[in-house]
Amino acid sequence: MADWLSGIVAAVSAAIAVYAAYWARRSARGTFAHTAHELARILHVDLTTGATAQARDVLEHFRSGTRYRETESSNPPPAAETHEILQAYFALLWCFERTLIGRRSLTKQQNWNETASAVAFLDDLLAWHLKCWVERWPTIRAALKAPGRVPDLRDHDSLSSFCTLVDDVTGPNEHTALLRTLIRQESGS
Repeated sequence: MADWLSGIVAAVSAAIAVYAAYWARRSARGTFAHTAHELARILHVDLTTGATAQARDVLEHFRSGTRYRETESSNPPPAAETHEILQAYFALLWCFERTLIGRRSLTKQQNWNETASAVAFLDDLLAWHLKCWVERWPTIRAALKAPGRVPDLRDHDSLSSFCTLVDDVTGPNEHTALLRTLIRQESGS
């Protein structure tokens, strides 16, 4: 009788252990999904608020000519103005670089943490921003490199990361192809 009772206790114990493991894994998946979506939300907030929002505003005014004037060889722009534009330029590029790194973190976890829905969520949040900025970037960059501004911009690494992010989220397009061509020409390769 003791062997029979020991067998039942062992079977019940094993069933409880399997059930507990199932619920632990299910709970962990929920935690992973929550954390992944929170990262996606934070990356979007980083792009749309605070210093990055200010940088976007500066670059949009620079691109449209509503706050900053064109350079002329006889009357170069004030150095403070160029410094402000340059700070905004790199602040936005570096935000895109942080976003690329965060997105890569999510995509590398997809197979074991099921972060695919968070990646899709992030891509949906980013798509129109990336389409808009990749169209504007060649114009902004050309104006910034104009005589009297910053002819030696040194943005190739950050700009390459931006192009990679755009290609990963929205697919390759003529704007990233143009930017990559400019980088190659300036690098001499």
